[in-house]
Amino acid sequence: MIRRIILLLIVFLFSAVPAFGALDLELPDHAVNGQAFVVSVTSDSSSPVTLQWNKKEVFVSCEKNGKSYSGVALLALPRDYDKKNVQIKAVARGADGTNTLVRTLPVKFKKYREQHLKVNKKYVELSKKDLDRHYGERADVRRMMSSLSTTRMWSPELARPVPGGLSSEFGVQRFFNGKPRQPHSGIDLRGKTGTPIKACADGVIRIASEHFFSGNSIYIDHGQGVVSMYFHLSKILVRDGESVKKGQVIGNVGATGRVTGPHLHFGLNVSGVAVDPMPLFSGK
Repeated sequence: MIRRIILLLIVFLFSAVPAFGALDLELPDHAVNGQAFVVSVTSDSSSPVTLQWNKKEVFVSCEKNGKSYSGVALLALPRDYDKKNVQIKAVARGADGTNTLVRTLPVKFKKYREQHLKVNKKYVELSKKDLDRHYGERADVRRMMSSLSTTRMWSPELARPVPGGLSSEFGVQRFFNGKPRQPHSGIDLRGKTGTPIKACADGVIRIASEHFFSGNSIYIDHGQGVVSMYFHLSKILVRDGESVKKGQVIGNVGATGRVTGPHLHFGLNVSGVAVDPMPLFSGK
C-alpha cells in the first residue's frame, strides 16, 4: 500500500510540472570584429529569451510562429575584439523553469587602415567654451543611450540612407592635422548638399539637434539596443519624440560641424558598440 502511494505521488509530481520547452539559436558561419550579426531564436515557450555575449545582454521577445515561438536580435563585436571566437548564451526563464543554451561562434579578424585629414584648426585645438559644449552634448547622448526602447522596431535588412558611394569606411584610424583621434565610428557616404536622407529602419527620434563636432545631427532609437546616427546635415526635417518609418526622409545632406565637404556620416550602434553598417544594407 505504501509503495503504491509513493508511485502515485511520483507520477503526480512529474505530471504537475511540465517540461520546459526546447530552445535553439540560428547563427551565421562566423562573426567579424567591428560588425553586427543577426541571431534568430526559436523556443517552445512564449517567455522572453536573454542573449548574453562579450559582457553584453539583450532581451528577445518571441512571437507565435506555427507550433513554436521565434524572435531575432542584432549582436555586435567591437572594432578591437581580438579573440578567435565569441560565446553566445541564451537563457529562457518561465513558470516551468529555466532553459540555457550556449553556442560558440568563430571570429574572423579584420584589420582597419589609417586616414590623414586636414580640418579647421578650431576642431582640433578646442577652446574651453567649445570643449565644455562638446562634453555637454556627449553627456546628452550617453543619457539617451542608457534609456533605449526594449521593443524591436528594426527589420534584419537596413535601408541605405543616401544612394551615394562610400568615401570613408568604418573603423579607419583617423589623424586630424597630424594628431591621432578615435577610429571612425561610422561610414561617410557621398552626397551633394540637399540630397534627401532616409531613415534606415522604423524607430523613434531621440535627438534632433545641432552639435559642435557632428553639426546638425539625428539619432534614431530602433529598439532592442539599436541606434542609427546621421551627422553633418544641412537641414533637419524631424523632431525629438517623432516616430519614423523605414525609408522616410528625415533631413538633407550638408557640411555642418567638423567636415571637409558635404557628405553624410552614418553610424550604427548596437548594444553600446559602434559597428560597420555596410553589411546590413538591403540590396548590398
